[in-house]
Amino acid sequence: MRQAPVWAWIGDEAAPQRVGTLFRDEASGAGAFQYDEAYLKAGGRALDPGELRHRDARHPKKIKAADREGVPGIIADAGPDTWGRRVLAQDLGFEPNAMDALEFSADDGAGNLVVGDLARKPPLELLDLEVLAEAISRRQDGLPYEPNKMVDQVLSPDTALGGAKPKATTLIEGVPWIAKFPEKGDPYNLPYYEAAALRVAARLGIEAADVSVHPLPQGRSVLLVKRFDRLPGGGRLPLASGLTVLGSAAQGVGPARRYLKLAQELSSWTRETSPYRSKAQLWDRIVFNGLVGNIDDHPRNHALIMREGRWQLSPLFDVVPTYIPRTQVALAMPFLAESATRVSAMVSANNLVRAAPSYGLLPEKALARLIELAEGVLYHWPEVLADLGTPAAVTEETRPAIDWARHVLKEAQALTLEDIAPPKAKRQSWRWQP
Repeated sequence: MRQAPVWAWIGDEAAPQRVGTLFRDEASGAGAFQYDEAYLKAGGRALDPGELRHRDARHPKKIKAADREGVPGIIADAGPDTWGRRVLAQDLGFEPNAMDALEFSADDGAGNLVVGDLARKPPLELLDLEVLAEAISRRQDGLPYEPNKMVDQVLSPDTALGGAKPKATTLIEGVPWIAKFPEKGDPYNLPYYEAAALRVAARLGIEAADVSVHPLPQGRSVLLVKRFDRLPGGGRLPLASGLTVLGSAAQGVGPARRYLKLAQELSSWTRETSPYRSKAQLWDRIVFNGLVGNIDDHPRNHALIMREGRWQLSPLFDVVPTYIPRTQVALAMPFLAESATRVSAMVSANNLVRAAPSYGLLPEKALARLIELAEGVLYHWPEVLADLGTPAAVTEETRPAIDWARHVLKEAQALTLEDIAPPKAKRQSWRWQP
């Protein structure tokens, strides 16, 4: 049975402490996690309120091979994503499994957990983004690049936040940021699209990650996203992806992979005095994704973060507005229960408002908020593009997102109170028979 230590940054401490051991059966692929006895005796809390809530130093929590490759979700979140695994495979000469990825990757995963020998984890370095961009371009093609120790370190698999885009964490004025590069075939100006979406969201009262765009030669650019799971002084915040919150069943399409399920799970994770606060915030994000045509809103592009001892929604961090003209938009996860057996991910003003009660909002208030968000997207988008110093072409390239938002706004303005009133419960008819 293979095993490796699991470490965690607790509170605002700059150094991690051992919290347990990760096990893996190399033959079956099944795994297990066992808490460290000293950690529990010192009052250590459960790593999450779901899969690892048991806090038992004698009996490991067993994980099926099919469930995140035998790794508990919140630990798997600290491992590299698709891009990181690709880089790691090139470095190792073989396809790594989930435990390989955690052990051999850099000490820079999402959240506050790290697996393996800390002495083997390379430190972050300040790196020229143009050098990194060229190295990533060659990495994508499977080509060698000019040897550079700093490039090797930053290109090592790191954060799993977001999707499979090439990215690495670097330091900017001593603060860690994620440098996120377009993939081959993506529009050159894609970083500006994403930055604009996040900045507009922030202006509309949706907490979003700090972002900027760094221009590169030959018309390329890189999106910079400030790490919100890091603290000044070296501390780190616990983070759980939406996939971890939903559970391993959400790895594939099905009943577990829904916004409706995520809203339900928020209650047990956040333990809020007002149970609808996080749900209402989630509905805001559903609406915003729908307005800008972001169809990449899969579970790993959502997260919870622990602040001041309480789990809550993390800042919005991965939104790709549509740059393709659309006559309809379907989100990556259903958000509306149309009946006891039917759900929908189709975006329309009517569907967004009808869904609102499932997230703790009255239909009238939801309609007003929908109109406010849609008008805000239209109003703030040109200003944000100007603030970002975007190339002139970006205005036209992002027009499909604005056109779609305008379409949904018109639908919302045409809705009446009668349209959005919840259906009346049918009275059961019966008659007495002797």
